[in-house]
Amino acid sequence: MNFKQVMCFSFIFLITVNANAGLIDLSSWSEEGPGGGLWTVAGDNNSVFQSVNSLTPTFFISDNPFINSTFTGTIAVETTSDNDFIGFVFGYKSPFSGNGDATTDFEFLLFDWKQSNQGSAISGFHLSHVTGDFSDNNISHNTQGSANPFWSHVNNVDSNSSFTVLDSLTGGGLGWADNTSYDFELTFQTDLIEIAIDGGAFDMQTIFSVAGSFEPGSFGFYNLSQKNVRYSGITETAAPVSEPSIILLFSLGFFGVAVKRFYKAD
Repeated sequence: MNFKQVMCFSFIFLITVNANAGLIDLSSWSEEGPGGGLWTVAGDNNSVFQSVNSLTPTFFISDNPFINSTFTGTIAVETTSDNDFIGFVFGYKSPFSGNGDATTDFEFLLFDWKQSNQGSAISGFHLSHVTGDFSDNNISHNTQGSANPFWSHVNNVDSNSSFTVLDSLTGGGLGWADNTSYDFELTFQTDLIEIAIDGGAFDMQTIFSVAGSFEPGSFGFYNLSQKNVRYSGITETAAPVSEPSIILLFSLGFFGVAVKRFYKAD
């Protein structure tokens, strides 16, 4: 391999790694959890509409895990009725009905967004880590107090389950608006979560930037007690090759050329 070939190979490799963005086909995704939602995928497989005011959390989940990726898409509540929770989950490991998981066996990261204050639920955003068996927890929207962590976002840790709020941004003017489209961007890496919202009163505002140690999992959408929500135009882009990786790639290429020339000289 000569120098030109090394350069060409490296260029093609970098383009391949950095050009993975594209609309995600939602036709293979599945409804999970205890929530009794109704998730209808559009004919082009590029959007899904959740039409039921679900009593408990409901999820619509990808069939493969992700890490070191950036997701973008659009969320819109297409009604003036109700004011509850929309959002998405990631690093999602359970429940999956295909694996025989109990519908309340939870393990995921949750980003949710409330329109307005209601009981112990505050308008705005929360980022939470949810894990464990929630079969004996109050997770129905009929429980609108601190006993329901999905409603109140109060840390709730017991012998078999844990709901931990990692960060929050709440208060006046931070709720979602009716019949308004919002673009979101989620960066999910092994050591970082960043989430930004654009649309309505938000101008590509960074909502959360949280460092930590995170593991791969599926990505999906989340509703609690909110109907007529559309999620559309979802894309996933793999993280770009880091500078050290680029340097290593070129170094290996030059090393190979040098070794080949050395043996030719002999």
